[in-house]
This record gives sequence, structure tokens and C-alpha cells, in this order.
Amino acid sequence: MNGGIGDVLTPQRLFEVTNTVALLAWIVLVALPGKRFVSHVLCAVLVPGLLAACYAAVIGWKLASGGPPPDDLMTLAGLRAAFADDWVFAAAWTHYLVFDMVVGAWIARDAVRLGIPWPVRTLALVLTFLAGPVGFLIHILVRGFSGVSAERSAV
Repeated sequence: MNGGIGDVLTPQRLFEVTNTVALLAWIVLVALPGKRFVSHVLCAVLVPGLLAACYAAVIGWKLASGGPPPDDLMTLAGLRAAFADDWVFAAAWTHYLVFDMVVGAWIARDAVRLGIPWPVRTLALVLTFLAGPVGFLIHILVRGFSGVSAERSAV
């Protein structure tokens, strides 16, 4: 026992909890993208903020306890060494969950505002959840080909 997060939580449990929270929020976002509370608060601030706090706690704890980073995070070998630690890997996954959800909330707001049809909007959201940049790419391509004027496209 070292008095850290590891005394209360395991990397697997962190992974399970953060994934479940994110999945539930994504279900609500896909189902109710036009609800202001969902796209402006729940999935843009509350859930990403909670997940970001988990990330910060794990990374802070690992750094304080002398864990990673290894010598070089600017190389594949250095990243591989850091991600070999289950805590760092679970935190890195949480990092993805946070940013994908923030992007998804923006996509939901933008798509509803622009009147992008439900099937296309849903495809972009689901792909953002499952494959991050692919969903974002779908949305910006649809947005670009929809003829949105510069005035209407302000975020």
C-alpha cells in the first residue's frame, strides 16, 4: 500500500468506469443531440470534465510516485515504454474519451444548427465515438458540401 489511487482503484476498473460513463453519455448525445443540456453541458462540460479529472489524478499520481514518463515521449519507443504501464495506458484512453466527446458535442450542436439530416449526423457521431477523427472528417465533409455560408458556419 502506497497511499495512492492504486490502493482504491485498478487500471482495469478505471478503464471500465470511464468507458461506461462515456458510452452512456454518447448514447444520450446520439439520441438527443438537439437538447441544449445534452450538447452544451452534459457532453461538452460535465462528462469530459469528470473524465479529465480522472486523467489528471492518475497522471499526477504516477508522476508523484516516480512512474513514467520514460526518457523520451517524442519517439515511438518512448511512448511504447510509457504505455506499457497499465495506469498510463488507461489514462491515455481516458484522454481519447475526453477529446472525442468534446468533438462529438460540437458536431451535435453544429449538425442540428445546420439542419444536417439525422442519419448523416448520427453516422458522424457514432464514428466519432468509435473512430474519432473519421467521424469528425465525415462531419466536416458533409458540412463543406452542404453549402454552408461563412456567416452561418461561425462556431
